[in-house]
Amino acid sequence: MGLKMSIFRKSEDTKPSAPSYNSDLYKLDQHHEAKLDSKGLIPVILQDAETQEVLRLAYMDRWALNITLEEGIVFVYRRHSRRLEKLGEKKNLVYKVQSVKLEKSKKVLLMKVLPEGSGKAKSSFIHEIELFEGSDFFDEDDQKTPDC
Repeated sequence: MGLKMSIFRKSEDTKPSAPSYNSDLYKLDQHHEAKLDSKGLIPVILQDAETQEVLRLAYMDRWALNITLEEGIVFVYRRHSRRLEKLGEKKNLVYKVQSVKLEKSKKVLLMKVLPEGSGKAKSSFIHEIELFEGSDFFDEDDQKTPDC
């Protein structure tokens, strides 16, 4: 598959050693480190590698990242239940990782995935927001762009 971004250092006997990391950094490969938030999580945008549709926003902790990058299958950290879960498991889906990109600030990952299985992968982004350009919805003062 070509996705060998192991965070484990291989010793002479090819057994993995413990990952080395700073408390807020996660070593993705030899050249890239991701910045984890104060809870040890990183947001991950999952995008269908074929259709380019954004499927969902998920969060990964160190263990989810370890397993995902080692196995090439998406595992996520469920914040509400505080557990690791193979994404799509309840819908008979497996999300196979095709590529991983690190955002410029190193605080977000983009994973292109191929959903496989008997279930249907659907985007979590289902609510289309109407833009009110040219309507009375906004006051003239509200339409001014704030200085950033």
